[in-house]
Amino acid sequence: MNAIQKHSCVLSVTLLLFSIFLSGCGAGGEGMFRFRAENWEPKPGGSIRASEVGSVGDLLDLEDVLGLTSREGFWVYGLEADLGVGTFEVTNLDYSSMGSNILLDDIEYAGEIFPAGPLESNFRAKVSTYRSKGALLGVGPILLKYIWGVDHLELGTTLTAPEVPVSASENIDEWVPSFGLGATFSAPIGNNWSMELDGEIAGLWISYGDIDGTYQGMTIRAGIRQGSGMLIGVGHRSLVIDVTDDGAGISADIDLGGSYAFLEWAL
Repeated sequence: MNAIQKHSCVLSVTLLLFSIFLSGCGAGGEGMFRFRAENWEPKPGGSIRASEVGSVGDLLDLEDVLGLTSREGFWVYGLEADLGVGTFEVTNLDYSSMGSNILLDDIEYAGEIFPAGPLESNFRAKVSTYRSKGALLGVGPILLKYIWGVDHLELGTTLTAPEVPVSASENIDEWVPSFGLGATFSAPIGNNWSMELDGEIAGLWISYGDIDGTYQGMTIRAGIRQGSGMLIGVGHRSLVIDVTDDGAGISADIDLGGSYAFLEWAL
């Protein structure tokens, strides 16, 4: 981690801790602690580019060139805690996908030439979020909330031409501050049952050091809760990362979006 990354990380953590003193009440759900498990099935879209400094390289589409498609659902885990001075959430998303394709023309990636023929790819996107949430305004059953914290983004792609053979890898690994807004709605629907709706959007315009671009995550979900305990439902998550690392000549413009089913336990 370079000095600029360290400064950004320290600043973001400081803001996160400082929010403890500014949060008058939490912005979560039932119980003091909530553990959530989501089975997400995203579809990858967009493109990546990696080249030596001063070279344009090739823009590689995740689907058409790398052969990445939807994969079976995988688990995303989150933990929320209401400590009386705000809601604090930690989530971990670790997506990976392998693809294959037959190249019709040569491509350049990470300083290597991959000739026309079979191509294998291994793509990974990992996002860990550490955020604080607090109430902005409550109108009846609707609660508006703010979100801020720090996120860790990791993007990595390895390409292999097995018949040559030639292989190359590139990675983006950054800590970035994250800010956003959200809204929650809750209403009883029967004896000891309630309906909950929740939506959040958070991200950042990234421009420091060699990194420029945008990062944005959005989630919406709807569920039914039994008493003050278990919540079960469905939702949709979209993760958009459009960043360029000028120092390494790496860029990524990707979109992971798809629906998920989730189960939440409240204590």
